[in-house]
Amino acid sequence: MARSYTTFDPTGADPTPSEGSGTPQVDLSDALGCESVRTRVWYLSPGDSLVYHRHREQEELYVCLQGPGQLHVDGERVRVPENGVVRVPPATPRQLYNDTDREHSWLVVGAPAVERDGVHDVGDGVTLE
Repeated sequence: MARSYTTFDPTGADPTPSEGSGTPQVDLSDALGCESVRTRVWYLSPGDSLVYHRHREQEELYVCLQGPGQLHVDGERVRVPENGVVRVPPATPRQLYNDTDREHSWLVVGAPAVERDGVHDVGDGVTLE
């Protein structure tokens, strides 16, 4: 009987730079064969950030795996504890950033599984101090 699930250990994968920010990430959607969600693990070094953006269709969940993390959401800085979760609806601008001296990692899950759904013309992002 064929398995009805897939598994993948991202700790053994080589992160690749994202097209937008160059931030290292592991695409779990491809590795797991996801059809209804897009999911990645992002690794933010100190001073690193993703592009400030919104989505046309995708709702996203941000899970802070290693932190505490920081998220800029709709003009507000949100501190997220390790294992904390934030939901962001599609049109709301958002940006992961790391203004600490230690690495952060995030599991980000977006649905529906729309590729190239991000819009980067949403104004100013976070200015790291």
